[in-house]
Amino acid sequence: MSPGGGTNLKPITVMKKYLRKKKHLRFIRLYLSDLQWDTINTIVAASATEWTEATTQHLINNGDLIRKYERRRRWLRF
Repeated sequence: MSPGGGTNLKPITVMKKYLRKKKHLRFIRLYLSDLQWDTINTIVAASATEWTEATTQHLINNGDLIRKYERRRRWLRF
């Protein structure tokens, strides 16, 4: 512990944590983009062919994942 009461982290450790967080944010952003495009493509394909229960379940699952990763992205901003 440092005299000021905070932890005494080395600059390299802080930089590694920062880079890891940025890498995770990039992964989440790309994954969200893939989920959104998958949802759009599924809707277009289902409207052109037929809308099944499996299609509905797939869209519900995509929506849940989008909500989960949007929430995670919001938390990582801090």
